[in-house]
Amino acid sequence: ATKKGFCDEELGKANKDRDFRHADTVKLDVELKGLNLKKEELEGEIELLTNEIGKLRTDLNTTTAERKVEREENLETIKTAKEGLAAVKEAITILKVFYSRAARAQAFAQFSPIDEEAASDAGFSGAYKGKQ
Repeated sequence: ATKKGFCDEELGKANKDRDFRHADTVKLDVELKGLNLKKEELEGEIELLTNEIGKLRTDLNTTTAERKVEREENLETIKTAKEGLAAVKEAITILKVFYSRAARAQAFAQFSPIDEEAASDAGFSGAYKGKQ
């Protein structure tokens, strides 16, 4: 009976140990399936994000090229505007000089008798002196 008791005791321990190991295996299997699902989900997300990064880089390159063209156009516009400003300043200077000289100058004009009659009715008299 000693051998049978020993065998029964060892079989009980082995069955118990087997049941614990089986439970551990089942838990690990469930955990492994969950991690595999998470892995597949993350791989899909990586693929999606990789595609989006490619699109964003393409958009960035396109936008950068467009901005470069716009910048060149804007610089040309600024250059043209500065040239226009210089021309306007020069024109103002010329007009100031002209009108300051006109105010000091005597009016030399040739009149015909017909023009004198029309001018007398128009309400103008004397030399033009610029802004009044």
